[in-house]
Amino acid sequence: MSERFSKADIKQIVEDLVEELRECDNGTVITTWQLLKAAGYDINDFEQFDLFDIHSALFKAARAEHITLDMSAHKNKLEGLSYNLDYIVKNKRAQIKCPYCGSINTARYIFGYPAFSERMQRKLDSGKWELGGCCISGVEINGQVFSTNPTRRCNDCKKDFGKPPIIISKKKETIEDIRDIVTSIKFSVGGYFQGFTDIIIKRNDKGAVVTVEQIRYSEQPVETKISSAKWNKIVNTLYGPLYLNEWKKDYSDNDILDGTQWSLDIKLKNNLKRSYHGSNDYPPYWKELLKVFRQFAEI
Repeated sequence: MSERFSKADIKQIVEDLVEELRECDNGTVITTWQLLKAAGYDINDFEQFDLFDIHSALFKAARAEHITLDMSAHKNKLEGLSYNLDYIVKNKRAQIKCPYCGSINTARYIFGYPAFSERMQRKLDSGKWELGGCCISGVEINGQVFSTNPTRRCNDCKKDFGKPPIIISKKKETIEDIRDIVTSIKFSVGGYFQGFTDIIIKRNDKGAVVTVEQIRYSEQPVETKISSAKWNKIVNTLYGPLYLNEWKKDYSDNDILDGTQWSLDIKLKNNLKRSYHGSNDYPPYWKELLKVFRQFAEI
C-alpha cells in the first residue's frame, strides 16, 4: 500500500465503489479501474499497489452487500492486471426497496453544495441521485446537532425514507437511538391450519436468549443463547437495511378470512413498544424479515 492512502482511506473508497455498483444496471460489464473513474476518482492518484488492494477489498465488500462480480470469463486465464479485467455486475439482491411501496426505483439523497460534473448530471438524469439541498435538517440536543435527514427518496411513490431510527424527547432534552434501547423482539407467524410459531429474543448482559414455541405441536419451548454480536446484528438489520422504523403498523387483506397472520413486537426500555402486524398482507421487506428469524426455526 502506498503512503498516500491508509487502510481507512481504502475502506472509504471501497464503500463509495459499492454504492456505485448498487446503482449500476444489473448486468453491467465494467472493471475496477473503470468503476473508480465512474465514481469520480482520478486514477492518476493511485499507485498500482493501491489498485490491487482496492480490487481485492471491493470483491469482499460487494459480497457482503449481496452483489456478485462475475469474473468467470477470465477463470484459469493469464490476461493482465486484475483491476483491468472486466466483470459482470449482478446486483438484483442489492437493490434498495422503498419500505412504503416496495419499488426499487429509488434515489440516494445528495446534500450540501455538490460540485456539478457529468457524472452528477448522469446520476440525476437517471434517477439514481436526488439533490437534498444545502440545508441539512437536524435537532439540537445539549449543544450538539443530530441529523434527521432521510437518505433516500422513492421515485414512484415520492416518499422519503432512511431517516435515522431515533427517539427525541418532547422537550428536546434527550435523543436515543432505538437500536441501543431494544430489550426484546417477538415474532409470531402462522395460521389456523399450519399453527403458530413464536420466536422471542430477550437481551441480557451476555447477549440474548432465544425462545422458540411451536404452538401447533404443543412442544416444550426451546431456548438457545446468542452472543452480543449476534443480537446487535439482528437489531441493526431490522433498523438498517430493512427500514423497520418506517413500516406501517398494519398490513391486512380483509378479503381473506384464513391464511397467514403475523406480528412483530419490539420492546424498548422505559416500557416503550413498537408493534407491527398483518393478515395475508406483508411489508415490502417480508422475505428479508423471515430470513432474520429462520435461523432459529422453520417458518
